Amino acid sequence: MDDKTSFWEPCWACRVMAGEPVGCVVIETEQVLVLINPFALTPGHALVVPRSHVENLYELPDELAAPILSTAARVARAVKREFAADGVTLRQNNEASSDQHLFHFHLHVIPRFSGDTEQFGASPQLAGRAEQEAWASRLRLAIEAVRS
Repeated sequence: MDDKTSFWEPCWACRVMAGEPVGCVVIETEQVLVLINPFALTPGHALVVPRSHVENLYELPDELAAPILSTAARVARAVKREFAADGVTLRQNNEASSDQHLFHFHLHVIPRFSGDTEQFGASPQLAGRAEQEAWASRLRLAIEAVRS
């Protein structure tokens, strides 16, 4: 697809959870999933999403906030280690004017590297399926390793 908006609709996260082969699941719990962002800013860029369809932060139930943030923290530790990131950015956008494209709440976990400011501000391209699967596999193993 040429346009990111049409890529995300109908709800991309819900389609992944329904089993459609449109995304790469890293890990899943009873309440959340970690998915590779197909429009990754850097390798390993993941999204933490609730299983229930919640459009944005304004609709996020309090009981989902803790599992989302604790999962994001685990992913951040793993992605920093596995992708040799210099840092990690958490980002969450609400509504189109704030650059929200996927209207299913998601918290970005983005590996950052010294000097990546220009790349971080650029419009990302769709990563190939094999590349997304490779990142998901690496991140999955790293998450398991940081648990131990």
